[in-house]
Amino acid sequence: MTALLTVIHVVICVLLIIAVLMQSGKGGGLAASVGGGLSSSSVLGGRAATSFLSKVTTYLASSFLVMCLLLAVLYDDDEGVPTSATERIMETQEMPIAAPVPFDAPTLESGDDAEEPSSALPQ
Repeated sequence: MTALLTVIHVVICVLLIIAVLMQSGKGGGLAASVGGGLSSSSVLGGRAATSFLSKVTTYLASSFLVMCLLLAVLYDDDEGVPTSATERIMETQEMPIAAPVPFDAPTLESGDDAEEPSSALPQ
């Protein structure tokens, strides 16, 4: 079912792109060039084409939004199933809990073997 909805979503995306590109902007847009410079009462010229393309764009944009939300809800249907590769690896492999290793700091012993760094104190 999600595959069919994804195909419909892609078709809506392509139609929305075409509808936006056909709208006239400041430079006349694609609608004016397709009209071939005919009068404003022609099929693609004038105010009628602008209002039709605006309505088509509104409906396509609304259906695009609804499809996005619907697909997001359908894909988020898997509760408890790991979604990332790290989560899948953590579930398949049991990680042993390592005991903390005690840290023994070296101590300076007084005697012949103990060397004091000469650069530690300014001279």
